[in-house]
Amino acid sequence: MAPTEPSNDYYAILEISNIATTEVVTKAYRRLAKIRHPDKNPKADSTAVFQLLQNAYDTISDPTKRRAYDLRWPGIRDSLRTQQERNKRQAEAAEAERKSANEARAKKEKEDDARQERLRSLESVKSRYDSDIFELSRAVRKLEADLKRFQDQDDEEIRQERARNGWWAYLASPIYGKVNETDEQKQARETARLHRLASKSIKGSELDREKAKLQRLQNALQDVKGKIAVEKKKEEDEKRKLEDEAKARKQKMQKEESVRMMREMHERAAKAQKERDEQAAKEARKAQAAREAQEAQERVRMAAAAERRRKEAEERAEAMRLAEEAARKARKLRETLAKHSTKSTCRHDMFWPKIEGRQPCSNCYAVQTRFAFQCPGCRMVACANCRQSLRGEKRNKGGSFGRRYNFASDDDYKHDHSFLDYD
Repeated sequence: MAPTEPSNDYYAILEISNIATTEVVTKAYRRLAKIRHPDKNPKADSTAVFQLLQNAYDTISDPTKRRAYDLRWPGIRDSLRTQQERNKRQAEAAEAERKSANEARAKKEKEDDARQERLRSLESVKSRYDSDIFELSRAVRKLEADLKRFQDQDDEEIRQERARNGWWAYLASPIYGKVNETDEQKQARETARLHRLASKSIKGSELDREKAKLQRLQNALQDVKGKIAVEKKKEEDEKRKLEDEAKARKQKMQKEESVRMMREMHERAAKAQKERDEQAAKEARKAQAAREAQEAQERVRMAAAAERRRKEAEERAEAMRLAEEAARKARKLRETLAKHSTKSTCRHDMFWPKIEGRQPCSNCYAVQTRFAFQCPGCRMVACANCRQSLRGEKRNKGGSFGRRYNFASDDDYKHDHSFLDYD
């Protein structure tokens, strides 16, 4: 029977991070073991808690088990975190529901009392505003009547002045005679006009103030009426809200029961599907491992065959290169021997300039690695010894072959011309 896969967050149980070292894991285990051991912990579940701590330490302290656990740890952590958040939300919802049930009545009574008090206060303010508005409206009407009376007097005076100074009065003056005002009359009329003008200005200013005050009171009254309407609407909304909440709680309970049943059904189906998927994945991994082993063997076989073909090709290419090199050297030797087989007519007695670089001697066939000399007459290239020999300078004495090619013996020639051996 396969071991059960862990479903607990061992890092959280040990109170360490997932990157903690082995020393940190051991210290954490020893510290928690002193606290959670059944002998030190009198709780009923102390044995299960300590066993869980032991399992966590056995897994995390073993590198192999820890690597295997780390592959599953993100999923375990997220699952436990989701479960904790769900449990926390459910506990909070239940606690809130209990508090709401206990405090609903007191809160409602308190809100009703406060609302009634606000309504009584607003009604009192409304009555005071209505009385003030009535008094101000009467004062405004009186001021408007006074201003209208002053305006009528001014209009009448203007009409009389026009009548006295009009064409009709001018034409009728010879018949009826012109009526002349005395200075006292003019002074009295002007005094009355100025008095009316001052009264109009004073009463106009007073009327503006009273109208502004009346407008403010009317606005305040509208605000109070709006507040009263809002309070009454709140009362109606509160009643409707309580009814809606009761209906919503009933629907919520029904929905939660339905969701719980559906979740249990889905969890059972998901568990069965997970088991099927795990079995299929296990079989797929086995098949994949078999295919990879077969492919690896095939790659090894193909690599070995390719290596053999490459070595064979390299051997054939090397053989061809050696053959071509041998043929090239033989051809070069034949050309060099043919070039110098006849006796040159050049006396080689001029100054031979130095040629830098790798050059073959045309006389002894030795390859000079650093420099050689070239005859300016026939363009012949020779080493230092051969140049002296060709120019008739002092020569070294040696055997028959060495005397001809300026070598001490035939062995020296063979040693110095070993590059011509093509076997």
